[in-house]
Amino acid sequence: MYILHGGPGLDHRYFGRSLTGLESYRELYYIDFRGHGKSSKADKKTYTLETFTDDINALRKALGHETIEILGHSMGGFVALLYALRYPGHLDTLILVDTTAKQTGIKGYYHLKAVLMYTNLKYYLQYRKKKTIDKESFAREILLKSWPIYVPSRLLPEYSNYIKSLRGVSIFFDMQQELQLFDVSEELENIHQPTLIIFGEKDPFMEGGRLLKGIRQSRFSVIPSAKHLPFLEDEKYFNIVIREFLTGKML
Repeated sequence: MYILHGGPGLDHRYFGRSLTGLESYRELYYIDFRGHGKSSKADKKTYTLETFTDDINALRKALGHETIEILGHSMGGFVALLYALRYPGHLDTLILVDTTAKQTGIKGYYHLKAVLMYTNLKYYLQYRKKKTIDKESFAREILLKSWPIYVPSRLLPEYSNYIKSLRGVSIFFDMQQELQLFDVSEELENIHQPTLIIFGEKDPFMEGGRLLKGIRQSRFSVIPSAKHLPFLEDEKYFNIVIREFLTGKML
């Protein structure tokens, strides 16, 4: 199973060991998209969802897999959806976690809007004074201030440290238009693979995620009380939901 991380600017490490419950019956491949994590940097023009999708297919070929299963989280779900549409003959099963078919409003965003406006002003003044912007620091600060929307308070210290450890996070700015323009909502009926859609009950993308019910062979599952990282917030239940979907057995 190919595990695709969210972002932009993040990498596979935030999954931690949360998916170890799947390792007894699936071989897991954690992938960093190009320009992310341990993957090589490339021309910024190639930092697109379509290119990431083609990269996954190239990796599939290199590993000698005729067909694959994909678990895509957040932005990784965008790539998973594109893979299902572009390479349907090489996809067996699709698992979409806290993702959407197109960018929609984010519930709770306005609570942080003033803070983010202050951050933007801070770096605008930096540019006025120095004629340059430290994009790495700018992107990291936006990610840090946005985390409370996506992560419960008990995980904030750990994930603040994770954000601070990232390098190359300025890709966050390079891909914003990509994310805003993403929209496969009219193509969902063309996805025929068995699909599991998982959402944290309190995830800010939940309403947009309901669009994914347009996938004919889909099942929608909600992790109670979780936000955007349900595999960390309720690891046991998350893994049970996936195992039941993949094996057809109630556990």
